Amino acid sequence: MFGSILLRGKTIAQTWYDANVGLLLFAMGQLFSSSMNLFARILETTSDPPYNAMQIVFTRMSITTLACTFYIWIKGVPDAPLGPKEVRPLLVARGLTGFFGLFGMYYSLTYLSLSDATVISFLSPTVAGFACSIFINEKFGRVDKIAGFISFFGVILIAQPTPNLTAGDGTVTTGQRLGAVGVALLGVLGAAGAFTTIRCIGQRAHPLISVNYFAVICTIVSSCALTLSPSLHFVLPRAAWQWALLFSIGICGFCYQFLLTAGLQREKAGRAGNMLYLQMFLAFLFEKLVWNETPNWMEYAGSGIILGSAVWVAVSKRKTETGYDKISTTVTADDIESQPQRPTETYELSDMTANPITPIPPPVTVTNNPRP
Repeated sequence: MFGSILLRGKTIAQTWYDANVGLLLFAMGQLFSSSMNLFARILETTSDPPYNAMQIVFTRMSITTLACTFYIWIKGVPDAPLGPKEVRPLLVARGLTGFFGLFGMYYSLTYLSLSDATVISFLSPTVAGFACSIFINEKFGRVDKIAGFISFFGVILIAQPTPNLTAGDGTVTTGQRLGAVGVALLGVLGAAGAFTTIRCIGQRAHPLISVNYFAVICTIVSSCALTLSPSLHFVLPRAAWQWALLFSIGICGFCYQFLLTAGLQREKAGRAGNMLYLQMFLAFLFEKLVWNETPNWMEYAGSGIILGSAVWVAVSKRKTETGYDKISTTVTADDIESQPQRPTETYELSDMTANPITPIPPPVTVTNNPRP
């Protein structure tokens, strides 16, 4: 009897794991993403001399480039490394817009708290939805528009355009904080542009090729900026902990991209997207543990408005979804290993209507007429 109970418990646990493995991978990805932002803020605010955002981008993406290129090589990804000719301009655009999204995030960490910079990035899906409605005719409903409009009031509260309110230990001025919010919003536009180009690329290029374009372009642009700009300098680590944090940023960046891709291969985007809110909890937790910082009421209010708007959109979309909205195939790890030459494919009904398949004509029935 005891053995049967253990067997049933194991079966239940295995069933739960099989149903939620995508969510677990996506949640682990958010942990790596939040850890990466934490390490970047430590280097930008506590090192002497401080590390600039360009060097953080260069460090992370150079390591990601090496790791991603090696992974593409050993897996034999098709059309590597440049991808199909017809989507190469879109892949370049994905890399350039992704660079601005990444730089905006890391620069804002210099003058904003970890939670403020994180919550502003939550505007990206709304902006991306608006862009997709223009370029690829995706639906951008009334709820999305209202939620996006309300979210910008949250950004204003986080910016704190009041001379008497300063962030952290009081060394950040209002001008610096407003400038950081402006660059963070530039990062939102960049991230939204990256998402839009990814949607335009669709299944025409392997996801790892897209990630590699992103990493290579970010490495090239950041290295050129560090070399040509007189105000930017490459700071060599002076202590073992600085080397460790720089290396950890690169490793966390690659792990985040890998787990994000693996999670989305096994889980619907709607459920996986809910795991993004885990970043806010981790940001508040890291701030309290590392800097012992507690947000003021304006930061709480602004974060609540943005998060509330994002949750409202997610819940509204879930209510309007039907079983005919999407026709998808979930690719398992075994499928990937057995067919490494083919990327994961997810088909949407809108794709089928945009590129209709020529229907097969009905069979011809031949009737033998009897002789008169």
